[in-house]
Amino acid sequence: MKEEELHVSSLIVHVKSEQILDLTNSIKTMPRAELVTVTEHGKAIVIIEAANQRQIMECIDQINDIDGVVHTSLVYHEFEKSTQNNSEEIQ
Repeated sequence: MKEEELHVSSLIVHVKSEQILDLTNSIKTMPRAELVTVTEHGKAIVIIEAANQRQIMECIDQINDIDGVVHTSLVYHEFEKSTQNNSEEIQ
């Protein structure tokens, strides 16, 4: 049996209002991140789902590197462990 994890985090991202489009386009290219909403004043809510904490942190680092991002705050983080049996079905 293999133990797997699912990590879910939410962030508030502050971005300069003139660079909201850059943030939106960049997050669309990130497979683990989803932009939930962004205001015209540059406050965005982002959800990240990943297999481990390292992937969450890598995604946060990528968001921080986007031009115009002023600050990123981790608001929520949860993880669940599941045990899966990797045996193949017999036909």
